[in-house]
Amino acid sequence: MRVWNNPRSESEGHPALEVPAYDVLVGSLDMRIRLMCPNCAQATGGIGAWFVETIREDGLYTGKCPVGRDLLLATQTLPHEMLFEVALNAIVDGYNREAVSSFAASMERFFEFAVRVIAEKYFVPAKAFTDTWKVVSKQSERQFGAYLFLYLVEFKVVPRQLRQKMTELRNDVVHKGKLPDRKEALEFGCDVYGVIQESVHQLRRTHLDQVNKVLGDHVARIADRMGTVYPRTFQVTSTALNIIDDTSSVFRSFDLVLTERGITV
Repeated sequence: MRVWNNPRSESEGHPALEVPAYDVLVGSLDMRIRLMCPNCAQATGGIGAWFVETIREDGLYTGKCPVGRDLLLATQTLPHEMLFEVALNAIVDGYNREAVSSFAASMERFFEFAVRVIAEKYFVPAKAFTDTWKVVSKQSERQFGAYLFLYLVEFKVVPRQLRQKMTELRNDVVHKGKLPDRKEALEFGCDVYGVIQESVHQLRRTHLDQVNKVLGDHVARIADRMGTVYPRTFQVTSTALNIIDDTSSVFRSFDLVLTERGITV
């Protein structure tokens, strides 16, 4: 166990917390996934801390906040957004290989999201999409090919891609067990960030209704899993990638993302 001290705990009556070493620590300047207890946030003027054992695939978290309130919390964060955040956390913790693999997984999950958005424009039935995606879901090259040509057909331009040396780095890390250094991991993350954000900019500019529909479907699936459990809350997490951010003018640089998280190059 390690003790996690909320900076406002003494003045606001919040005790120091004992948190398992692999818990996600939230609500501080520490570079972690940020979730929040709304009651604590209201009581402390906007600062609340929510601790979970691990990042969950379904986006649902149950447990107790620092003052003992039971809560069911759901985050609407998309898979590619959370995976990118996991990669940044790995950089902070010194796990460069895990950072590269998570950055790569983030990009692949974004390809799926983008294909869903474009398919939504053409009213592709959800089941038909799911059944078709299963055919390519276990092979990243097929997923990339689907994204590449669908983007080309829809926008008449080739989407931004990883540079060849970054593709080679990804393959060496994933398939050959390469242990990249911090510089390589950050360079790879920067390339992935550009690939995703340029495509997000395009999708939000021309397919915003479909982006919102796919995001809404994602949230609805999570809500269905929540059942009738109360109290509960939905939350938008503070992540480097966030599909609801307005990127119509420009998206922030990767360097700024790193600066905001205290990550030095």
